[in-house]
Amino acid sequence: MNVLALDAAGRFSLCAVKRGDDVAYAGSVYGQGAVRAVYTSVDLALEQAGLKAGQLDAIVVNTGPGSWTATRIAVTYTAGLAFGAGLKVFGYSGFAIGKRLDPRGVAFIDQLGKTVAEGAGEPGFTVNLFGNEDGAAYLNDRRAWMNEMLKLGQEALANDAPGDPLELRTTYFQEFLAGARN
Repeated sequence: MNVLALDAAGRFSLCAVKRGDDVAYAGSVYGQGAVRAVYTSVDLALEQAGLKAGQLDAIVVNTGPGSWTATRIAVTYTAGLAFGAGLKVFGYSGFAIGKRLDPRGVAFIDQLGKTVAEGAGEPGFTVNLFGNEDGAAYLNDRRAWMNEMLKLGQEALANDAPGDPLELRTTYFQEFLAGARN
């Protein structure tokens, strides 16, 4: 099973590709711009894994919260890549991914220094999406996160989840729709 995970919610675009038992990781270079950061990290991870997009079984993407521009680009890029290659795609919010790593959940520090958390309880951990660390340190700090995204993709595939690229939305858009319905 070959699964790609993409997270562009923070300062860097991160990508991981699981091919069998091996995982290849790649991160963008700071200052590339969101579009170039997303496709560069995907290209690098695929190259390291020795795969082409058509050899993937699924793509998992972090749908936010995080950088509004980069998250929208990552979701759009993922949907287009999956649609074009005939792949399944699964989007998960950072809150859903974080709860898998710690049941108390996760809080995020955004680019303005504001903490965003879900629920009233104290979260299990906090992720600074825009810390001053370099790309290699950021990627190293987020490996467990990327591995959890890969597991989500494998589980969705094993459960034969639909994974329709045309149904992929950012967390921001999902929250807007939920609020509009109430």
